[in-house]
Amino acid sequence: MAEFIDPIASGSSLSLLGSLVGAAAVGIFALWQNDTENDDDDSSPGGGLMQPIA
Repeated sequence: MAEFIDPIASGSSLSLLGSLVGAAAVGIFALWQNDTENDDDDSSPGGGLMQPIA
């Protein structure tokens, strides 16, 4: 959160605009990710990170 507070407090509109553009780019990138390669569940056999203890 400090990355957003510091540019706002400094009063520079260019750094504030850069912070907002960067945050929007990261948000769009996160929304467009494909979740088909999720390896954290045990819904299919063949290994994964969260396998039940037998």
